[in-house]
Amino acid sequence: MSKPIRLIKDLLVCGGFAAVSLSVSVTAQQQTQSQPLNAIEVLVNDEPISSFDINQRLRLVIAISGGVTSQEEFLQVREQVIRSMVDERLQLQEAAEVELVIEDAQLEQFFARRAEGSGQEPEQFAQALAQIGSSKNTMKRQMEAEISWSQLVQGRLGAFVSVSDEEVEAFIQRIYDNRGKFEYRLSEIVLLSETPEQSAAVETNANQLVEQIKGGATFAQIAQQLSASSSAAVGGDLGWVTVDDLDPLYSEAVQNGSVGNTLDPIRSPGGFLILAVADRRRVLTVDPLDTQLVLNQLHLPLADVEAGLDTYLSVVEPLKDQTTNCEDVAGLAAAAGITGRTDIAPLRLRDLTNEFRVAIENLQVGQATDVLDAQDGKRVLIVCDMQEPVVQEPDFDAVFNQLEQQRLSMMARRYLRDIRRDAIVDYR
Repeated sequence: MSKPIRLIKDLLVCGGFAAVSLSVSVTAQQQTQSQPLNAIEVLVNDEPISSFDINQRLRLVIAISGGVTSQEEFLQVREQVIRSMVDERLQLQEAAEVELVIEDAQLEQFFARRAEGSGQEPEQFAQALAQIGSSKNTMKRQMEAEISWSQLVQGRLGAFVSVSDEEVEAFIQRIYDNRGKFEYRLSEIVLLSETPEQSAAVETNANQLVEQIKGGATFAQIAQQLSASSSAAVGGDLGWVTVDDLDPLYSEAVQNGSVGNTLDPIRSPGGFLILAVADRRRVLTVDPLDTQLVLNQLHLPLADVEAGLDTYLSVVEPLKDQTTNCEDVAGLAAAAGITGRTDIAPLRLRDLTNEFRVAIENLQVGQATDVLDAQDGKRVLIVCDMQEPVVQEPDFDAVFNQLEQQRLSMMARRYLRDIRRDAIVDYR
């Protein structure tokens, strides 16, 4: 029996990875180095995918998912990574057929957005990728496939998507008919299995991913790396779905699940589906969680906690017992030794993680939370403004776009399935 493969994550940015330290056993190193660095492992229509390409992506996926604990689990994740990379190569080849080119400037913009989502500057994010044995180029190659496929699907299939005014009106009427009923904000990870032999391995991998997500791995990041659905580009987000529109495959599980829960893998035609219930609300009903907030923060990064904690606490601890004018936050930050940003983009109460939501929900304007411990350091949140929620009536154009994107997504899946069927994929 081979020794377990261990990967230790040290997340320095809340909600993403800023610096990730890896500790991989000798067995894992032997596994990734068992072939020459640029050995060809897969030919996709005579275009190679090398060991180097696979290992760069694999290290990224392992870091994001929280690590692997056995040789068997390592190999299953590796197999899933290879399947995802084959699909991406097919998508890029299809884009090349119509001479669709994504400029490097656009990829740099997308990379900067991905870095911002992890709370970092692009240069810091690139360094973090290099630290885990991956690279900026590896992520840009993946983003190139995402963008190319999105533009290709829109260009080739968009004209064939038809949504009538009557369908939109009927959908809006269903919303009004569902007033007071629950609707759910769902996210998905789609894992494909084309043969019975693949099915068992994919199911095992799906179960492992669910456990990793429940253990703290970020659903959206795993969806971006491994999901075969077009929703992968937005972290698997499916938007709001009413009870009547829930698929019979998972309707009961969604309704019985709790908010924030990731459901066990669901067998679906062509593979397995992992669903997360991100949120729940009642249709056309005022919900306190839709309260609009403007917040400021006093954030002491983890790297500064050891040296600066006493100064920080001397400034922020008195705030919970007094009213704070948010115009004074910049001065408070300077006194606390904080150099980072203090402003936070306007958001809703429901957009906060459960820990922050609980700390904020009973505060009034000018009040501050206690000192909150997070993976990225210490944080105090101050309420600068608050607006009571109002019922959002359904918008015709928004509903039209939602129905259009749903149909385009289904057509894109069939399109990719047909490309796979006609491709020559040689696994070495």
